[in-house]
Amino acid sequence: MKKKNLGNLNSIRKAIQRTQLILIISITIFLSIGGFFINLNINNKTLNQNLQNTAELITRLYSFSRDFSQEDLCDYMDKVVQNLSDVDIISIIGLDSIRKYHTHHNLINTKYQGTIPDFKNHQNNYYTESNIGPSGPQLRTYAAVYDSQGNYSGFIMIIRLKTSISAITTHILILFLIVTLSAIIIEIAISGFFSRKIKKEFLAFTEDFEGTKFLVDSMRANNHDFTNKLHVILGLIQIGQYDKAVSYIQNISIIQRETISKVMNSIENPSFAALIVGKIARSSECNVKFILNEGSCLKNEDISIPSEALVTITGNLIDNALDSMNKDTSKNEKELSLGIYTRPGELLIIVKDTGTGIPEEIKDKIFENGFSTKGPGRGIGLYHTKQLVSSLGGTITVESQVGTGTCFMVNLCS
Repeated sequence: MKKKNLGNLNSIRKAIQRTQLILIISITIFLSIGGFFINLNINNKTLNQNLQNTAELITRLYSFSRDFSQEDLCDYMDKVVQNLSDVDIISIIGLDSIRKYHTHHNLINTKYQGTIPDFKNHQNNYYTESNIGPSGPQLRTYAAVYDSQGNYSGFIMIIRLKTSISAITTHILILFLIVTLSAIIIEIAISGFFSRKIKKEFLAFTEDFEGTKFLVDSMRANNHDFTNKLHVILGLIQIGQYDKAVSYIQNISIIQRETISKVMNSIENPSFAALIVGKIARSSECNVKFILNEGSCLKNEDISIPSEALVTITGNLIDNALDSMNKDTSKNEKELSLGIYTRPGELLIIVKDTGTGIPEEIKDKIFENGFSTKGPGRGIGLYHTKQLVSSLGGTITVESQVGTGTCFMVNLCS
């Protein structure tokens, strides 16, 4: 029977690992693709704006240099072009369609036979369009030129070649591919590390294996939380709010990193830390504010208690607290605080909620097998928790006030 249970646990572990990898890799790829297209869209808008800003600048510079000799104008404009990294070609064309200046000097004084810009519908006297010129496909910004009397005297073309734009796009794509692949490799390595830890601890645990249920519940809460975030990102992209999508991605990334970092810095036990991260997501799903108390710290060197026991005890108490607060619809703000403290040979776990509280007349019954206010078939969570705490030589106590909340305290020694 033991071998059968262990085989089932290994199957569960592998299923969890596969689900986790698929979820993480899918989210990473989705966010990378979304980020790539958002970045590309922003880059294109920035390029158009830069071309128009450059067109306005060149128009002003030309108004001061229009009376230069051909040689001086050519030298002056060459220096300007050298300092413009976002521009490939500048061409100045007079009313007679003769090029007064061109970045490629062999085209100076030749006749321009391309598109003649129409500025009637453009109040700013410049606009951008895609076109094809002697240098190939390009993005052009046309700017009208006027003489000192305000008469139209020609136009200026500011050109960015499509080959240059494609090179930028390729660079962005390669960058996102490198980041995505690196993230996936790191995620697989981390997943493999946690998988080996979970497998080792599962093999050492021969009781009811309640820890598995809590880890699966944590993953479900995380999956639900990630799905909600993906829906928000997809919606922002679909309605064209790319800047808000980028900001949202950055914000949730910061929040996720800070949450995980705080837990991992406080809790040295990976399985226990994973449970807490999952319960934070579950609390968010239940509209409950989860607080990891300041000063919380679990050091592996202080106490040697199986990870599964910690997962089962804490998971049961947190679930019990969430159930209590879910029953109370009168409170707008619900809080669940978790405190974990160790010192050499001792561990204290405190789970406090702002739920309905426990009436005094049933406080002594809550740890009895099968006792529950939730109906038949329940009432084994707290019973099993107390049995497990007692088997480890510890104690569990409860303080509660109806309408205010409940606080469970677990003391363990090793």
